[in-house]
Amino acid sequence: MQTDLIIKENELIDPAIYPEDQRGLVEDFNARIKRLTGIITGIGKEYHTIWVINSKTMDMDLYRSTGENTNRSAVALGFQFDNYDRFIEEYVDRFVVTNIESIQRDVKMDYVLSRIKDGDLFTLDYMRLADDGNMSYHQMAFALAGQPGETDNFILAFRDIDKTIRKHIADKRYLREQLDIVETLSRDYYNIFKINPKTGDVVILKLDGYVTKGMEGAGEKVYSYDVLYKQYVKDRVYSEDQEWMYNAISLETIKSKLKDNSEYVSSYRVMDKGEVHYYQFTYILINANVPNSDLLAGFKNVDDIVASAKERQNLEILASTDLMTGILNRGSGERKVIDAMANNKAGMLCILDIDKFKEFNDKLGHNVGDKVLRGIADVLKITFRDEDIIFRLGGDEYAAYVMNLNDEEAGKVVLERLFSEIAKMDFPELEERKVCVSAGAAFYKGGVKQSFEELYKLADSGVYESKKIDGSAVTFR
Repeated sequence: MQTDLIIKENELIDPAIYPEDQRGLVEDFNARIKRLTGIITGIGKEYHTIWVINSKTMDMDLYRSTGENTNRSAVALGFQFDNYDRFIEEYVDRFVVTNIESIQRDVKMDYVLSRIKDGDLFTLDYMRLADDGNMSYHQMAFALAGQPGETDNFILAFRDIDKTIRKHIADKRYLREQLDIVETLSRDYYNIFKINPKTGDVVILKLDGYVTKGMEGAGEKVYSYDVLYKQYVKDRVYSEDQEWMYNAISLETIKSKLKDNSEYVSSYRVMDKGEVHYYQFTYILINANVPNSDLLAGFKNVDDIVASAKERQNLEILASTDLMTGILNRGSGERKVIDAMANNKAGMLCILDIDKFKEFNDKLGHNVGDKVLRGIADVLKITFRDEDIIFRLGGDEYAAYVMNLNDEEAGKVVLERLFSEIAKMDFPELEERKVCVSAGAAFYKGGVKQSFEELYKLADSGVYESKKIDGSAVTFR
């Protein structure tokens, strides 16, 4: 999708072809266009994804997406929710993992416009959760798409600043040698050690947590790294993680990890008084510009972070699940299909509707109707594969997107198996009534421009035709 704001300089109007009394207006028009394209081009040099948003209608248009460091799911989200308020709410909820409350406040339309109304650039830095589950430093930038008072459009741009931030930290680190760094780490880390990677000598800079056998409190006394490394793992680390931990924090591994990075972070589990707790270690170079620079090692408890992540995951699962049947609800199911299509994953979209379902409720009671609804969901689970997307549309309607299935013959085989399983449904309360469904199916071939709405309409029209046939049936479109 491209915005109509993209105008190249060689497409500007030539004043010479206009009468003299009109040339001033033409030159003014050209100047405004140059200012506009200049702003977008300037941001485009640094930001990998750029949206242009109308502050009146809140409509979003994708100006640029290089694919470089771009979160595919985030771009797909913009196409799914082309209203700024809805998009930014979903984006922050799904991808932002630090300072969430302040970010939610700062991205609201009124606040953004108040920051950029005079032509200023407004940026927000945060940690982003990427498609692969990793986190990185990221930045949003907002700017007017034109001169103050002359445009209703503004720009929302995204870029990955992970390398920039980490390099900045490394460049400044030599100024904060020991105590300055310790003060920074002390906000989070209970135990902090200074390590000489060449000799293996260790000095304790902070020791507020567990004290490893053979060590005392913070001071100038020098210990062997083996005391910290081997004794700590043996006495403190959860048995199932010990073998991994011995390798993870050996000096050889640490030096290898820090060859190309100024920071090495990972997590492990600790056994304390019969309970398992989650911990994190961080090793950083004191001066990334000096070969074999001394290291700082920090150890901290991250139970709260793990708990909140699990809680968030549970809430996400709950929000995406249809409570009646236990399969995906309409919103989450459609989002997954849209994402699959955006990634050119071919497949068959099948929509099915339970025939004469109203009779089950009216004549046999809603309890029986609910049993039928759950029974259909169970049949869908056993008929389709884990990679397929099954969800309830609402009422007595269901949908399935069957991955990598794009021809009618194969579709018939799958749906005949589905109909056979539905025919086996047997509840005593049905009083010999049989459950039948009417289905419609349509194919997305992949690599073809087609929206989910178009595919849905095709499949849905097939349901209407199948209703004219007795028993379970499918019509392909």
